[in-house]
Amino acid sequence: MTDIVIWENSLISWLRAIISLIGVYLLFVILIKIVKSRLNAVLKKNDKLSTSYILPFLEHTKNFFLLILSLYIASIWVFLSEKPSMYLKTIFMIALWIQVGIWVNHLIIKFIEVRNLKETNGEDKTTMNALKTILRIVLWSIVLILVIDNIPGVQITALVTSLGIGGIAVGLAVQNILGDLFASLSITLDKPFVINDFIQVDNHIGTVEKIGLKSTRIRSLSGEQLIFSNSDLLNSRIQNFKRLERRRNIFKLGVLYQTTPEQLRKIPEIIKNIFSKHEGITLDRIHLSDFGDFSINFELVYWVENSDFIFNMDVKQSILLEIFDEFIKNKIEFAYPTQSIFIENNARSNPLL
Repeated sequence: MTDIVIWENSLISWLRAIISLIGVYLLFVILIKIVKSRLNAVLKKNDKLSTSYILPFLEHTKNFFLLILSLYIASIWVFLSEKPSMYLKTIFMIALWIQVGIWVNHLIIKFIEVRNLKETNGEDKTTMNALKTILRIVLWSIVLILVIDNIPGVQITALVTSLGIGGIAVGLAVQNILGDLFASLSITLDKPFVINDFIQVDNHIGTVEKIGLKSTRIRSLSGEQLIFSNSDLLNSRIQNFKRLERRRNIFKLGVLYQTTPEQLRKIPEIIKNIFSKHEGITLDRIHLSDFGDFSINFELVYWVENSDFIFNMDVKQSILLEIFDEFIKNKIEFAYPTQSIFIENNARSNPLL
């Protein structure tokens, strides 16, 4: 019986190969079950992110891959001619790339799920789901190319070249769309601004309403909706006022040149007393800054410990009104553009008189 030869291998060699195939397959299945049960036990005690990423690899290891892997390992017990060996290797490589694709596919899904759990905004979740779709399309396109590359007789170079020429044409046609799409992903991941942020883009200012795949919508102060393509938006200078912790304000006060030195020295004291009555604002400095064409100028700098624009304007209004009241009480007059004409009453200066 040991002398029986089947396809250039003895019966014992075939029996060893079959036993190895079954044994290796069962070993893989049992090991995966044991590791999965241990990981599930760890997850119940401590939901660690690293563990939650490992588990999908085991859960999505397919039986067809384990069977082909076991068959490939068991083939060491038998002699295979060139063609059967090539076919077996081809089947193994195709199964390997498909299994890798399945693993990475579920890794992408898990990453997006974890990211979405942290997001409270529906728009960001929509963009992340779109990112998931794009990544999966790219993944399976790569897997398809690798699978075709392992098929004997298929010239992948010629295929990729032909696809590359077509891809260039398509890429040129959708260049702007792809630019906006990747800009959207950049906004989503980098977060220079998010929904409800108050921003200024060049000369436009408003609140972010929606961040889409191609465009971002901003509601301006006057009420109309401004629509920016995402690529143009990222290439612009953006000021994000929502992230202000406090606002710095600076303005000048001009008084008449007829103001006495005593009154000039009193102005900083008046300003300091006014600011001492307000909470949430800090006076940085008040100085006589320069002599203007028609006024003596004081420069005033203060901080508002609040980022809200309306609150900032309310504070500024209150301070200006109090300054106006105090200046009236102390008979200090504000300057405004005036011209004084002096006429000299001297006959010698006029030869006609």
